[in-house]
Amino acid sequence: MKKISVLSFVLLLGYGISFGQFTITHGWNSLQLGGYLIGFYQYQPAYKGDPNAGDYHKNTFRFDDARLQIKGYVKGAVKYELEANLADIIAFASNPNDPQSIPLTEANIRYENPYLNVKVGYFKLPFSASSNVDKIPSPFMRRAEIANGTYFSRRDVGFMLYHDIWRQHINIMAGIVSGVGEGILLGKGDVNGKPEYFGRVELCSSYYRDEELDKNNLALPLARVGAGFRYNEKSVFTGDATGSTDYNIGNVMTINGVKLSYGADAAFMWHGFSAQFEMDWSRMKPHANTPLATSLAQYNTNYYRNGGFLVQANYYSKLLRSAFAVRYDEFNPSDLVDGNQQRTVSFAYDFFCLPYNLTVKVHYDLRLKQPDTGMKWTEDDLRIGVQYVY
Repeated sequence: MKKISVLSFVLLLGYGISFGQFTITHGWNSLQLGGYLIGFYQYQPAYKGDPNAGDYHKNTFRFDDARLQIKGYVKGAVKYELEANLADIIAFASNPNDPQSIPLTEANIRYENPYLNVKVGYFKLPFSASSNVDKIPSPFMRRAEIANGTYFSRRDVGFMLYHDIWRQHINIMAGIVSGVGEGILLGKGDVNGKPEYFGRVELCSSYYRDEELDKNNLALPLARVGAGFRYNEKSVFTGDATGSTDYNIGNVMTINGVKLSYGADAAFMWHGFSAQFEMDWSRMKPHANTPLATSLAQYNTNYYRNGGFLVQANYYSKLLRSAFAVRYDEFNPSDLVDGNQQRTVSFAYDFFCLPYNLTVKVHYDLRLKQPDTGMKWTEDDLRIGVQYVY
């Protein structure tokens, strides 16, 4: 997470307001510049049993995003997108081995036609619907545990084929990527050279955008259901538990073995009300004679699963220029250990100022107690911030 002084954030916000989004068009070619800024104050109260009791370094102002987006198309068929988070540059320079702080967030080219569309480059993988929703159209300032990029990589380099049927009522996506996620930009490949395969299918009542709020106050209900999968076989153990021979102490990106991820989701919008549900799980089977396989043998099994779900409800009031949202999410690092679910109830309130591209956001994560210990699994988190889209 990035830090910045209040004065610096105000100056950057003023720059964003003065810059403004604009589009350059020449014949069939178009270029659009835009982006957004997000900054907030964060407060995490201490709780009984907190292993970091007395450490309040997280209670401060933070600058989370300074996105610059370049989008365009050439002759109507070839489209391109380049996006970078300038706020990540300093964090990446101080720790160049951290994939989560890589400033580049999108860099891809698409070729679209009536038959089959192709996307090539660095892009978000269409596995998790919640993960694919950008920060701007979400009422929350923090993603749920299963979609925050530590349980599975959110971006990768490769190619994707996609096509819609019956005027976008059915959307089909499939592709191949490196399988090492954001780390591929750091040159981190896998010695076995095997890629990751993914796919997703969506059924929609009509065209469904990746948004969580019904800001159009739809007169007719709009619904979507989807399902996806990811499959990779790697020889490197990566994730929060990197370097450990244990399997249940953190989120795992890849293992020395096979990881199969699968999930399903649903979304609904009508008259300002909207709701989302998502469930994602991974089945991990290590190669024989590896440290992870030895750990699993103690439980008389050669595989384990991790994952979880979220359920979210939202309401947007045009009269009040406000959005209200509540979300429950649960993540289980290992299905072989009882009572270690990481559960959170999140609340959000957004006020859309005039102009509407300036938003004040309030977000609170209430961490629930783990069933086996009766203790919180991490700190509660309060964020009060400003978001500006330019």
